[in-house]
Amino acid sequence: MTNEPKLRIAVIGGGIGGLTLAVSLHKLCGSRVEVDIYEAAQTFTEIGAGIGLWPRVWEIMETLGLSADLAAISSSDAGDAGQSIEIRKSDYTVDGGSPSEVPRGAYSQIGGVRPFHRARFQAVLAAHFPADPSYTAHFHKRLASYTVPSAGSAPIELTFTDGSQAVCDLVVGCDGIKSVVRGVLYRDRTLAYPADSEPVWSGTVAYRSLIPRAVLEKVNPEHPCLSQVVLFCGQNKHMTGFPMAQGTLINIVGLVSQPEREGTKYDGAWVKEVPKLELLDAYAGWEPMMTQLLNCAEKVTLWAINTIPHLPTYVGERVALVGDAAHAMTPHQASGAGQAIEDGFVLASLLADPRATRETLPHVLQAYDAIRRPFSQDIVQRSRTSGMLYDFLLSPSEAGGDAVGVAGDSAADDLARRSALAQQLMLWTNQTSIMGDRDRALQALDAALTVEST
Repeated sequence: MTNEPKLRIAVIGGGIGGLTLAVSLHKLCGSRVEVDIYEAAQTFTEIGAGIGLWPRVWEIMETLGLSADLAAISSSDAGDAGQSIEIRKSDYTVDGGSPSEVPRGAYSQIGGVRPFHRARFQAVLAAHFPADPSYTAHFHKRLASYTVPSAGSAPIELTFTDGSQAVCDLVVGCDGIKSVVRGVLYRDRTLAYPADSEPVWSGTVAYRSLIPRAVLEKVNPEHPCLSQVVLFCGQNKHMTGFPMAQGTLINIVGLVSQPEREGTKYDGAWVKEVPKLELLDAYAGWEPMMTQLLNCAEKVTLWAINTIPHLPTYVGERVALVGDAAHAMTPHQASGAGQAIEDGFVLASLLADPRATRETLPHVLQAYDAIRRPFSQDIVQRSRTSGMLYDFLLSPSEAGGDAVGVAGDSAADDLARRSALAQQLMLWTNQTSIMGDRDRALQALDAALTVEST
């Protein structure tokens, strides 16, 4: 093995998934591989506001040696003890209630979600990009296409929009929901069961804004969003607000759904700035506590929430998809970034096996697909169901069962059942282990290589 040439890995996209993969490869493989990361922007950048890391993702950060740097910019010291999440039925226009009649409740403690400002989180990852000649970042490089030779292990040929070319042994698509890597994989691959790999609209748009803490404190120094996550729920829409960036900012995300439009193509720009009035109109008539929050919003952006249909595979013989390129999902479980991180870590763990070579790459990638695809697609479905619960598009019984010990027909009882079921849908976040999944992936690889050698 010592004479085996370095495996050349091309990582397409320098977002959270791509950087996690590169940092993981360096931690686990060192200079035994050659990694080129190709980013279309002029630097490692990230758009968006907040992300959340659940305990199984935080375990990856600890393994990679990033936890101390990330803890310094975290908004939470809750750790495994979790934090209270308040849920409220806030749409007066539906129930015709008065402020004193707002049904509300709280989740039991959900252990360990750590909120981060997305750009600051990415900056920590970028700061840990390896200072190693075997790892190179290329900017202003947008992939146009690639060709995987049919003969043996000849190099994959990459072509970029500027006309330049490169070669590699493995191409990993970390290039987001509009992934060029996925497009070529599904255009060129003959599948026994064809799948539509193009993005579709979830039927939901998200209004996002960051509010300076001092602004909300001036309006209402007792507002619950200053100290915890709050879910304001109603028919066909909900909003979440929570502190981030060490409590200096309040992140708000308002989600408005047209369920009949799910699966269609979104007409218009996927991300755009909109007038604050549009946000206020979307939640007109909702409870005063929420109106207080919305009135504090400054710059408001609208995001069309697009998703990727369940794919029959995330891999080719020498191609793999990571993150949104494989499983772009709705944000209702705060898990899109976390699932990209898990993808990158598991794939790097498999590539770190000393038996991972050009010849064995198909087995490596099949092991990755066997573990990561069913798990991530389950989270896609859980997130969708959670959103439908919050938007009163599903009853608790339709979504999976009523909560034990919650009886009655009042709005508060219904909210309690929804809260309990939403929590059940989140139990995977701290009752499953990414290290267990990694070990199962390595066992699957070992089994495949053992069979091949006999």
